[in-house]
Amino acid sequence: MRMYVLLIFTAIFLSFQAAYYAINLQKKSVAGPAEIQEIQGYKKEFELTKKPVLEIDLSAMYPSRRYAQLLQPVNAFSREGNNTKTYFSRPCRSTSDFMSKLYQSKSETWEDFRCNKISELPDQFFETPPLIHESGVSYAYLAFLSGREPFYTPEWVRSNLNLFHAYELEELPARSLEGNFKILSNLKKSDLELLVKGESYIVTDSYFLVRNRQDYNVTYKIFPRTELDSYLKEKVYFLQSYDEGEPCYYKEGRFCWEKDDRTLISVLMQSSIILFIGSIIVLVLIAVILYKKIKQQKFEEERKKHALRVLTHELRTPIANLMLLVESINKESDTIPAHVLEEFLKVEGEVYRLKRLAEKSTSYLQTHDGQSLVFINLSPVPSINELVESMLADYEEKGVKVILPEVDRTFSLDVYWFGICVKNLLENALYHGKSPVVVRLETTDEALTLSVTDSGLCPYKTLDELLSADRSKKPSAGLGLGMSIVQKIMREMDGRLSYNQTPTTFSLFLRNKK
Repeated sequence: MRMYVLLIFTAIFLSFQAAYYAINLQKKSVAGPAEIQEIQGYKKEFELTKKPVLEIDLSAMYPSRRYAQLLQPVNAFSREGNNTKTYFSRPCRSTSDFMSKLYQSKSETWEDFRCNKISELPDQFFETPPLIHESGVSYAYLAFLSGREPFYTPEWVRSNLNLFHAYELEELPARSLEGNFKILSNLKKSDLELLVKGESYIVTDSYFLVRNRQDYNVTYKIFPRTELDSYLKEKVYFLQSYDEGEPCYYKEGRFCWEKDDRTLISVLMQSSIILFIGSIIVLVLIAVILYKKIKQQKFEEERKKHALRVLTHELRTPIANLMLLVESINKESDTIPAHVLEEFLKVEGEVYRLKRLAEKSTSYLQTHDGQSLVFINLSPVPSINELVESMLADYEEKGVKVILPEVDRTFSLDVYWFGICVKNLLENALYHGKSPVVVRLETTDEALTLSVTDSGLCPYKTLDELLSADRSKKPSAGLGLGMSIVQKIMREMDGRLSYNQTPTTFSLFLRNKK
């Protein structure tokens, strides 16, 4: 049975291990230093072997420090234009006096223009710092949104592209864009941030930008993204968009470098699934075999019980015949010689003992509730001393000494099974031990202790060692219940069997079930 249980737990463990392995294969790993270096090598190799379609020079496009603010992240108007419409529709301020106009700021001048208080802006208005309005939008873009001449024309926009914030380029009409500014208009805000930081490599939706480290100015080589994807088809890596919260092998900007090991993962996943299914099949087979084994064991137990029932039933007839013969001889006991009568009385006692044994066996074989090994039938015993004396009456001539307590007590127990245990201990002491054999009974109102002591030597130090010893090859007298059966019966009666090596003593302890 233990082997089957071990196999079941092994199959369950293998099944869950296979499932765990299969699930974890789907989780993408993270690139280590060696893989990152390999990716950098591929990018460098691509840069050296391919020809750029264009180069952009940020230093030339935004030539001085005052233009740097046009590349920095700002809170620009939304693309939907709601904030822009709100801005142009807000109330105008009251007319300022002449003295304040002499010292008004650039934003105040723009407010006068927006509110039609002046028709033209001063010369060099857009080139004069600050280039960004307090709203976060460039003055050039505000002029374009105003719709006034000449700010909305493609010609004016093209001639002033370097006065627009880099984020605003994608909002301008395509016909107004040209050259490097057209490239910048196709970049996302996150791409522009990497560009301003001076990142060595920038991957976008349409381009692959590589910074020229040999140039003092901030210049980038522009490669079509399609060429990079074609180049990577021959490698073990590929690029895909990054989704927030999703695992990524190596993140670079808005994209992930992924390792193309999908074929290997697919094979391993299939193997794991096969292993998982195989483990389940093994588990089912073990369960079926175990079920059949348990069913077979139950059948064998029932078959043995049936055989014992038949045997007990068949014994009843010869026992009944013996009882009739004993009663018939008893009627003629006056004519039987004294020496024969003495032997006949012994035979009569054994016949009655055999009758009680058959009755108890029948009672034991009857179905009863609970999980007990034996059927315990408690009954009150008026005199525990007289019960023990009657049990050991036949052993006095064999030199067994019985010591009873001075105070006799009433006790509640199963007389039959208690007698079996006592006689088994006594037979073991007579056969395996040495004389003298002493039976001592000690009682209280709550419990009793019956000890059997002999003068022999027992090689076992503890009761567990004695019960677990293999005595299958040693000669044995009779078919006694054995110490293990005595221990089990005592447990069923809520008692215990104890052992002491010196002197060799076996004791039965029982509680009084009132």
